[in-house]
Amino acid sequence: MKRLAILIFALIVVGFSSGMALAEKGCKIGVIDMQAFQEKSVAFQKIKQKLRQKLQALQKKLDKEKQELMRLEDELRKQSMMLSLDAKETKKKELEKKRRYYKYLYEEYAHEMKDAEREAWRAVGKEIEKVVEEIGKKKGFTIILDRRTMGLIYYKDEIDITDEVVKAYDKINK
Repeated sequence: MKRLAILIFALIVVGFSSGMALAEKGCKIGVIDMQAFQEKSVAFQKIKQKLRQKLQALQKKLDKEKQELMRLEDELRKQSMMLSLDAKETKKKELEKKRRYYKYLYEEYAHEMKDAEREAWRAVGKEIEKVVEEIGKKKGFTIILDRRTMGLIYYKDEIDITDEVVKAYDKINK
């Protein structure tokens, strides 16, 4: 028990002294609002537009398959009374096969879009990280936080560097 008390006291002293050292040097903090970055950045909007176009192209293909599926269902409904049992079974199997294919395509396209989005965000994240690091070094920041960082409740607008990051990011992505 005595050792635990000494350990806790030592940790408090070390934490306090390192905090004092930072305060003596002058701790400069910056904040970036990633949501505002996404809204303001022209280069980021281009990436979003490319993703939207890809989604629309995949959606067109999916809609085409859905129309074919609906046509087969309608055809089966209309011809149901006139078809023999074997012909009806064949049509039902064809319809079921088409449904499975549609479901497969839907899942495949959803997976493809998630992969494309993930890759785009990864690339953007790496570029933003470099931009923020460069700004941090150039301006002498001790730490730069995302506005949505857990525990960050309030900050002065003067430490927000979002606009500067947007300009630098857009400049390297022209």
